[in-house]
Amino acid sequence: MIANKMLPLRNVLEALKANLSYFAVALALSGCMSGDFDSFIVGPEVAAEVRKTTQWANYAGSGSRRATKLEQITKGNIADLEVAWTFRTGDLNSIFQSTPILVNGQLVLCTPHNQVIALDPLTGAEFWRFDPDVAKVDYPNKANCRAVAQWHSSKETNELAEPNLACKSRIFVATNDARLIAIDGTTGQRCKDFGESGEVLLKKGVGELWWPQEYQVTSPPSVIGDVVVVGSAIADNQRVDAPSGVVRGFDTQSGELVWAFDLAPPSFDYSKGLVSDEGYALATPNVWAGFAVDLERDLIFLPTGNPAPDYYRDGAEDMGHYGSSVVALRGSTGEYVWHFQTVKKDFWDFDVPSIPSIADITLNGVEVPALIQSTKMGFIFVLNRETGEPLIDVSEQAVPRYGPLAEALSPTQIFPPKAFQLSRSYEPGGSLLNLCNGVEKASRIGDVYDPITTDWTIGLPSNMGASSWGGVAVDEQRGLIVAHVNNLAFRTKLISTEGSEDLLAVMSDRDASMDEQFAAYEQIFQRLDIESGVELGVQLGTDFYMAREMMMDPYLGVMPCAGPPFGELLVLDLNTQKQVWRQPHGSLGFGLAKLGLPQVGGPLLSEEGFVVIGSLFDSAVSAYDTDTGKVLWRHDLPSPANSIPMSYSVEDENGRQKQFIVMAAGGDSRSPIGSTADYLVAFALPE
Repeated sequence: MIANKMLPLRNVLEALKANLSYFAVALALSGCMSGDFDSFIVGPEVAAEVRKTTQWANYAGSGSRRATKLEQITKGNIADLEVAWTFRTGDLNSIFQSTPILVNGQLVLCTPHNQVIALDPLTGAEFWRFDPDVAKVDYPNKANCRAVAQWHSSKETNELAEPNLACKSRIFVATNDARLIAIDGTTGQRCKDFGESGEVLLKKGVGELWWPQEYQVTSPPSVIGDVVVVGSAIADNQRVDAPSGVVRGFDTQSGELVWAFDLAPPSFDYSKGLVSDEGYALATPNVWAGFAVDLERDLIFLPTGNPAPDYYRDGAEDMGHYGSSVVALRGSTGEYVWHFQTVKKDFWDFDVPSIPSIADITLNGVEVPALIQSTKMGFIFVLNRETGEPLIDVSEQAVPRYGPLAEALSPTQIFPPKAFQLSRSYEPGGSLLNLCNGVEKASRIGDVYDPITTDWTIGLPSNMGASSWGGVAVDEQRGLIVAHVNNLAFRTKLISTEGSEDLLAVMSDRDASMDEQFAAYEQIFQRLDIESGVELGVQLGTDFYMAREMMMDPYLGVMPCAGPPFGELLVLDLNTQKQVWRQPHGSLGFGLAKLGLPQVGGPLLSEEGFVVIGSLFDSAVSAYDTDTGKVLWRHDLPSPANSIPMSYSVEDENGRQKQFIVMAAGGDSRSPIGSTADYLVAFALPE
């Protein structure tokens, strides 16, 4: 707790009693289940059927644009949307962020522990379920599965494969325990000709793991041609010899390794540097968010993370050459094509958090092959996806360098035009009822690229990301980008390891038990007098710990210090280079709509002129007019939709088309309301 808060505590709490308790009650109520969603679950007497559908072949839709061209649901009738069916996975977890895809006339999703479930896309009835028996233990990035990927033996993605041709259509799931598994796209049975009995062990060759969950996969693999490509999520801020972030492509039928792209700098000396037993460089950037694919150009795009550790590295050569970048490779060979670095020498944990969008857009009257990448800084970069050159001009600007990182930092960073800088800066005195004034006075307020030092530095945008893994939606016909912006500040500092070398030695001792290492970690907290709730990264092998915390009011811990709105939705016009509109998104009711709420999931854009999006805290989904920002529709959910919605059309028994909008409503136990659920909810127009 902050020491200088004690004097005004009695008066402040008395004055704020009504306001804060009101907010807390609203926050709690927002996580309550509203309406009887279980009544929309189809009964066991209803048999699942294969359907004729439109396509939603991969996680973020065609071109990863998070957009649909379907026309049945429009701005004029979206207010009539109602629940068509719901489904419960039975795999309750701290988060549920899955987006289904369509495979062979079935709707296929994955659960947090990587169960793969196929549903009737018309009724929500279950076809089959594949369970890879992933252990229900703690994972650094939480047990999570955002989607699966698919492959077909023909060059086109057929919605209806011949069911008697085993594994001619395949579904790939990459698991929390780091296996890549191939199952039949029609039956859900293992494709035993893939790897060993249907799976490839991804931990092999990436380096020694200090505990089994240190290396996992949370986002879907991607298929390009006959290669399935997979990345990794690696525990942050642990050690200088962290597992390799190597990206690998495997043959979709045999599981044999086709290529591996090691994200070490081109100048890296493999004879002297830290490498795994298979020769991959350790502590390199990884790709945890997934991939975008341009099949026509045989290009796969990698949004990369940071080298390890995130906040302090003092080796002779920084491993961040490909870090915080978009890297383009040949999908068939893994050959390097180009990369664009969004942050030079990143020591802020500003790794690229989302799959880029692929769009052919018209700029200044000329159609261009674009790649649109959102970032944690809230910067939107628009690149030529053939060359990596910016299509929207960027500028290189001087940034400050001081503190322990002064020599390691880049003197300049790349900035897009002002309209493409979506995050706002931290303004002192902006917290509700000035709750955070004391914390602000005890900290340094930084700009986006102010260095992290041994003093507390408040950052907005922060490591949470102005834009997170949900990314942006793109209307390629009109040249519009829809983005959600989080306004949640963190404060971060470096702490010298001097005086705790004995405890670090225990944590680094591979012969020490997990209990002994955990006890040493707890003693570090006590010795450094670290407050409860602060995250401490030990960064073994460096001279500094990393400490950080979300900036919440120091009294009740429910009010973000950055001040409202805490979450905003906006539309950006690529041709005018202006924000068309921008407004708070998410409501807790009780007159608190203008607060806005955070969201790490993404939007779904319809080219009919509306956008659909959920919230991290709000148990509701909303639709906005793309042109004006007007709220067209809002509907309760059983839990917050911390996910990316998708849409498709299906033919019913009478030959009529019916469009659905589907989303996972699973909440997040890490939010103040602590709500979690296992619902998939489908909306459609009434008959």
